[in-house]
Amino acid sequence: MVSVLANLKKELISISTATDIGFNSTPTIKQQIETLAESLEVLNPTVEPTSFMELVQGRWQLLYSTFGLERETTLQRLSFGKLPNVTVNVTGIFQEVYLDNQQYINLIEFTVGSDVKGVAAVTGRYRVEDSKRLNIDFLETSVKSASNDLDVSTFRSCLGIDSQSALESKLDFSGWSDITYLDENLRLMRGNNQNLYVLVRTN
Repeated sequence: MVSVLANLKKELISISTATDIGFNSTPTIKQQIETLAESLEVLNPTVEPTSFMELVQGRWQLLYSTFGLERETTLQRLSFGKLPNVTVNVTGIFQEVYLDNQQYINLIEFTVGSDVKGVAAVTGRYRVEDSKRLNIDFLETSVKSASNDLDVSTFRSCLGIDSQSALESKLDFSGWSDITYLDENLRLMRGNNQNLYVLVRTN
């Protein structure tokens, strides 16, 4: 079983990586990933994932999702309508989960213009619902420059917004996600509408 599991993981990670977060997936690739994910879920070595949140803790990179996010989008869409309507190009998506204060943070890296890099964050707090489900209360969204040498005023200018436009805002809604596979470096999640998320640990 170990070799079967290892081979399934290797194939899923390889195919998922090639999709560039799902932006380059096709119906055929989508079905391949779904089949691999279902096979791994049957072999899940962590029977009750939410009882082992120390395995979830840390920073994870999203390799693939069926959420439907577009590469070219806006800060407004990434922030549930709270931040300015600035067009950005998504370059990476990460998730950080910490036991301390049950933090649950989604981070979307993006570029705007020719070379300005930024990070949009959606911060929440998780609550364990049952053996695999996490309820997430989303509390805040924000955006900042990814470059330490770029001050807020210059970053605003690069975004094309004035000093009155919000760079952060409170949120007040909830969602949920099921952890359907978990080991030391791979996590599969299924959320609302059964969207599939394939994540690998980065630290």
